[in-house]
Amino acid sequence: MVVPFREDPHSHSTSPMSLVETTEPPTSLAPEASVGVLVIEARSTTPLGPRIVYANERIARLSGYEMSSLIGSPLGLLYERSDLSALIEKLPVIAARPNHCYMDRMLMRNGGTRRPCRWTIRSTTRERDGRGFFTLTIKPVVVSLRGTPALRGAAPGKTASRPTAKSARHPSVSPATSAERAANPASTTRTPPAAESPAAPATQTAVTAPPLDPSTATDYAVSRTEAISLTAAGVAHDFKNALQTIKSNLELAAVHNPGGGKLGVFLNEAHLALGDAEILAHQMLAFTRGEGNNKRVFGLGDLLVRVSRLCSAGSGIRCKLFVPSHLRRVEGDPTRIYQVLHNLVINASQAMPSGGTIHLIAGNADLTDGNPYSMPSGRYTVASVKDRGCGIPPEILPHIFSPNFTTKPEGSGFGLASCQAIVEHHGGAIRVASKVGVGTEFLVFLPSTDAAADPAGTFSPNLATSRPAAPSAPSPESEASLVTPDSGCGRVLVVEDQADVARAACGLLKHLGYENLHSANGEEAIARYREHLDSDEAIDVVLLDMTLPGGLSGMEVAKEIHRIDPLARIIATSGYFEEGDLAKGLNGNFAAILPKPYSMRSLSEAMDAAMTH
Repeated sequence: MVVPFREDPHSHSTSPMSLVETTEPPTSLAPEASVGVLVIEARSTTPLGPRIVYANERIARLSGYEMSSLIGSPLGLLYERSDLSALIEKLPVIAARPNHCYMDRMLMRNGGTRRPCRWTIRSTTRERDGRGFFTLTIKPVVVSLRGTPALRGAAPGKTASRPTAKSARHPSVSPATSAERAANPASTTRTPPAAESPAAPATQTAVTAPPLDPSTATDYAVSRTEAISLTAAGVAHDFKNALQTIKSNLELAAVHNPGGGKLGVFLNEAHLALGDAEILAHQMLAFTRGEGNNKRVFGLGDLLVRVSRLCSAGSGIRCKLFVPSHLRRVEGDPTRIYQVLHNLVINASQAMPSGGTIHLIAGNADLTDGNPYSMPSGRYTVASVKDRGCGIPPEILPHIFSPNFTTKPEGSGFGLASCQAIVEHHGGAIRVASKVGVGTEFLVFLPSTDAAADPAGTFSPNLATSRPAAPSAPSPESEASLVTPDSGCGRVLVVEDQADVARAACGLLKHLGYENLHSANGEEAIARYREHLDSDEAIDVVLLDMTLPGGLSGMEVAKEIHRIDPLARIIATSGYFEEGDLAKGLNGNFAAILPKPYSMRSLSEAMDAAMTH
């Protein structure tokens, strides 16, 4: 049950306070160090709430995070996830109140543990530019002898249960008032401090929380998973922004190197590695959304073609590939199966440090009972990865799929164990044969299917990963050749806070024939669009990053531009976007959806769609 926010009617504050500009709390306010203080943006710019712009040392100690890790992270890193959406919805209401609100919520700590705390929140305005923020205070509660929560620092013999309207008029401690003074010393001149009760004597009796019961331990495990998920989402977003810059510049470099040659070889190898990085980013986002089972019907040969190109890129390794035309399809998650094949090829390459040949062979197998592979009877599609390396000693061979087992000095021992788990999850198995001094062969058995291939059966390393893909990653030259240069006509406003991503986007647009302008934040974008609206140089399309930090969010910018010009054409882009799910929820408001990292071809298609919108 969500406990509603409560406004403290006894608060004497009548005006919003200024946001302290320093990164350290004032040293003169050391007595307030028992209260954690956060300052967050006024608007939610991430799926997990507003970003943190200030944190004091106390909240760092309470949460177990470094202060540098807290700054820039969303509030959802610390605030109880089940109530986060309710808090975000109430922010506009809280901003309109002169007093602070408070609530009892768990503090999500580093490592997955949680701690009961009294939270307060109130609106904050920075005097320099009038920007709005929220100041939060966090104070732990302990368990008293009566079994009810008690605020740390409360008067002796008194417990602090959730105050009613009557008890709120005479609080024994005012954590919000003291912490607000810590966040803004200037506010103490206009806000009379509430009288605090004397500190509890050393003889005050309190007991620690009882040992964790199984349900609490489960909650901790869930909390830890959520913390990992939160971190992965943020990393994936930033990672995809970095990949956008790399991808755009690779394609522009290919455009200016039409002859190929040695430079073209290097560009192709970089593009192949970029494709794997995009797959990794997609998997990270899929993990945060609980998309563990991305089941599709696809051709195993497509994955072998791609992995064969990677294994021979920039090394002394050659690859011989054989994929029969009648190879049966399989059903499962192509990115996970690709991960298995990629891992096996890497192992094969490492087994031949002086170079050599890896044989990648695919085939169909109809197995009966008692077959030599100890497989259940059935129809299988098989992939063979064979090297001519050093081989695996017979005493080691039975242990290679065991977790934590490795013969490599810097190995983790999870590679082959992970491969086996993925294949078994798909209803298949891995078999291995090896002889020292001769080489090793891994056989991957996957159940065959006669079903038609899914239109999005294989991932695309150069476009959105959920789109249909070619059997292998196109080179940047071939990808750029699919787009006619200077084919576009119009003026585009690029709204992007990261300068390197903005430069890359403008470079692609220029090659496509569009004029472009750049705005680094929402306020500037709105002003620039309004300025050009009634001129001879009107803006035809807005390429809008939806996750703008600070100030207006992407959605707010889009709404304001549409208010100014109901016919405005806006393309929404973000590192949090995936092709399928976002299109369902945003297409009504936008001319096109463009997940990062997008290719020149994807940008060209989005621009065509917007110009005809």
